[in-house]
Amino acid sequence: MKKNFLDKIKAIDNKESKEHKISGKNIIYYDGSKPKNVVKNFDASKDKPEYVNLSNLLYNDIFKDSPDLLNVPIEAIRVIFILIHQSKSVSFNQPRAPYTPSLFEEEFLTKDNSFASFDIPTGLISPSRDTKRIEKALLLLMQNTIRTVVSKNSKNEEVKSLISFIEKPKFTRGRVYLEVSSYWLEKMANIEHYNPIIFDLAYNIPNTQQIFFAIWLRSIPMYQEAVFKKETYKSWTQINIDTLQKKFGLEGKDRDYISEKFLKPIQAKLFEFNDRSFAFQYDKGSYYITALDVKANKIIENLKPENAYRTKVKYAISYLQRRHKVDKDSLDHIETIYVNSILDKELMETAYSNLKKVVKREQMKMTDLTGLKFLAKWQEEIITSYKQTANYKNFPKGYPKVITSE
Repeated sequence: MKKNFLDKIKAIDNKESKEHKISGKNIIYYDGSKPKNVVKNFDASKDKPEYVNLSNLLYNDIFKDSPDLLNVPIEAIRVIFILIHQSKSVSFNQPRAPYTPSLFEEEFLTKDNSFASFDIPTGLISPSRDTKRIEKALLLLMQNTIRTVVSKNSKNEEVKSLISFIEKPKFTRGRVYLEVSSYWLEKMANIEHYNPIIFDLAYNIPNTQQIFFAIWLRSIPMYQEAVFKKETYKSWTQINIDTLQKKFGLEGKDRDYISEKFLKPIQAKLFEFNDRSFAFQYDKGSYYITALDVKANKIIENLKPENAYRTKVKYAISYLQRRHKVDKDSLDHIETIYVNSILDKELMETAYSNLKKVVKREQMKMTDLTGLKFLAKWQEEIITSYKQTANYKNFPKGYPKVITSE
C-alpha cells in the first residue's frame, strides 16, 4: 500500500541517524520520551528580506559537509532561509541586539523539550505552489539532518535523542506548519559569527549544488587588490580536485566538466544575481579560487573586459528588483536605458544616491520604497539631478524616465 506523507516520516530508518552522530555532549533540555513544549510561535510572513544571516554554527552543521543535501529540491534550501528570517527576532550575540543569550536561555532552555512553531505560506516556498516538490523537500530535509544528540534534561539526567532540523510538518489551506527544536534554533539564532546571504539566491539560482557553492564562497577570502591579476592565483584558496568533487557531489567528473559545466555557469550566475562571484585557476590537480566583489568595477573589467559593462548593468537591475520590488516591465525599460547610455546610467545612480540621503533625513528605510512608489521618488531625484547638467538648458525634458507609463 502506498504510504502517505506522514507515514513516510514515521518510517524513517533510525539506522540512517548513525551517519550523523555528533560527538561530545550538548547541554540542552531535551528528552524525546516526553511531550514537546511549543514555547514560541513565529507568524507567517510573505515578505522577502534582502539578506538572511547564516550563522557559522548552522553553516558548519548543515552546509559545510553535507553530501546528502546536495541533491535535495531547492525548496529545502528556501525553507532554511525562511526559518532563519522568521526567527530573526531571537537572534543574539550581535552588536546592539536587544535580544541576549540569557533571554534565549530563559525562553527556550528552561523547560524540557522546548520547540518553536513556524507558519510558512506555500507560495513562499514554491512560487508555483508545487506541493509535491514541497513535500519531497521537507521529507529529505528531515531525513538528512537527523542528529544523535547526547543531552541533559532539566533534572540533569543524560538522554540520547534523535533530532531533525524540522519536525511535524503539516499542510493546510496554502500553508505549511512545522516545528524546530531549541537545539537547532540556538544554532540559527547565535550569530556571533555569521555571513549575510542574499535571500533571493535560492529563487534566482534554483540549483542546490550551486547554492552550496555560493554559500561556501562566503567562507573564503575576498580578492583585495584594486586591479585583478590572474597571475597571483597561487595566493588564492587552494582546493584539491578530489576534495572539490566530494564537497559538491561531482564524483566521477573530470577537470573539463568541472571547469566548463560546473564552475563557469555558477560564476556567470553569481555575477548576475549575487553580490559576490569568483575567479578560478586549475594547476596540477588543484583549483585555486578567490571570491570577487561584484561591485568592484576594476576587478570585473580586468576579469571580463568584453562583458564588464553588461555585467554591471545586470547587477544593478537585480539590485533594484531585490531591494525595491520593481516590476519586470519597468526593469526591462531601465535596463535598456542603462545599456544604451552610460551617461544616463551615471545620472540615475547619482539621483539614487541623493534619494538615499533624503530618505535618511526623513528617518525612513530605502526598502520602505517599493514598486511605483519607489520609481516616483527616484524620478523626482532624476529630474533634480538632470537640472544641474549642461543638457537641461537645451533639452529641459531630456532626462531618463523610469516609469514606463509616462
